[in-house]
Parts: sequence; structure tokens; C-alpha cells
Amino acid sequence: MVEGTSLPSDCTSLVWGQPLMGRQPSDPPNPKLEPLPVAWFKTWKTSSGQSARVFHSTMGSGTDLKNAGLRRLIINAVYWGMGMESAITAKLNVDIVGSYEPLASGFNYEKVGVMPKPASAYR
Repeated sequence: MVEGTSLPSDCTSLVWGQPLMGRQPSDPPNPKLEPLPVAWFKTWKTSSGQSARVFHSTMGSGTDLKNAGLRRLIINAVYWGMGMESAITAKLNVDIVGSYEPLASGFNYEKVGVMPKPASAYR
């Protein structure tokens, strides 16, 4: 397996993502980049031998979560992870409660008053 091009054999991909030429959903696909898994699951054995259900997604920025489909994927994954598949229905409400105006993705540190530091600064 070449790093970055595949999942380990014990993982199951749920969603594949095609990289785009830019950062907008309407941007065209980047023909130089391969689609990659962006949401997957696996069963993991804990150190005590118990099974644990694991879900992972590379999606989930503040603006990503404005998408009802992604919210549904994450909520369904939480139910699955807790063994509550019977609670998953097509009509499950995934509406945002209250107002939700996330900051745009990116590194506008000055605007949010954050100064990034290398990991070595915290040792």
C-alpha cells in the first residue's frame, strides 16, 4: 500500500472524495488527483480484547457541517458506533438548532486572535 492512496484492509470506505481545483463545491475536479476515502469505519480490538466500532471522516469543518447530508452521516455513524442502528431512519431530524454561522475554513489567524506555534514550543 502506498501511503495516502488506500485504507488499511480492516477499514471499509463509506464515502470517496474527488479533490477539486479549488475550495468551492462548484469547482471542477482536479484531473491530476485520485479520489480518496473521506469517511470510513472499522472494528477495533481494545487492549482488554473488547470490540469497539470506529468511524472516521476527514470532512467536518464548520462550513462542511452546514450540509445536512454530512450531519446525517455523522449522526448515523454515532448511532452505529453505540450499537443503536435501530434508531437510524431516513426521516431522522438533522436540522441545526439555533443560528449557525461558522467561520470560513483556512488560516486567518489574525482575525480570530490566534498565533500558531510549532509543537516544540509546548514542550
